[in-house]
Amino acid sequence: MTELINKLMSFGLTKTDALVYINLLQNGQASGYKIGKDLSLARSSVYSSIDTLYNQGYIFMIEGSTKEYEAKSPELILSQIKKKTLNDIAILKKELAEIAVPKDTPFIYNLSGYENLLLKVRELINSSTRELYINTDFNLQLLSEELGNAINRGVRVLCFSFNRLESPVDGLEIYSRNDKPEQEYPSRRFMMVADIRETLIFSNIGSAQGIYTNEKLFTRIISEHIHSDVYLSELMQDKDFIPAHIATAHENEPF
Repeated sequence: MTELINKLMSFGLTKTDALVYINLLQNGQASGYKIGKDLSLARSSVYSSIDTLYNQGYIFMIEGSTKEYEAKSPELILSQIKKKTLNDIAILKKELAEIAVPKDTPFIYNLSGYENLLLKVRELINSSTRELYINTDFNLQLLSEELGNAINRGVRVLCFSFNRLESPVDGLEIYSRNDKPEQEYPSRRFMMVADIRETLIFSNIGSAQGIYTNEKLFTRIISEHIHSDVYLSELMQDKDFIPAHIATAHENEPF
């Protein structure tokens, strides 16, 4: 019974409203006095719930020397709830869309927290429609479901890492600087561009901190960075290729 009451309450009824409706459903036509006596509740709270249920169309009122009430069938009230819920959703969808910031409005957000950042990664993968560029040392198994679904709906996914990553799904294009398996977990870096429209980068060194933006210049720079990593990794497959090092702090501090 408790679970049934909780489910009715999830549709906006109070606990007393739910108890009154269930009492009428179980016992048939009854007055407010009888309902209050059956439930051992104060008459004022019972009559308040009766008014609510009647105004919301959950019960009938039978006129006579004493007003009595009867519950509408569950099929009927659930149909009413469904119709009202769908109408409310349609109204909310329209009104919220009117006040939401347009997607093309430039933004830069600072994000923190490993789980929060992973949720944003999954959200961007799930909403992608064209291409995903990724540069990371993360274990891609973490994102296997999302990446698999993206590839299945026709999204091209390119992923670069300095060390070799294992692909958790077919169709993922993986490039690496060398053939040494990636083993430095917990992972340190994640960079992703979704549909050349949105960019998420974060570091997992110490504490997880990142930036999420749709700024075009930022997105193009990160896209070019990932492409350059891919091109260089392919060039380095040439055994005669000798990479240049100018011994800067940047080169000597891994990210």
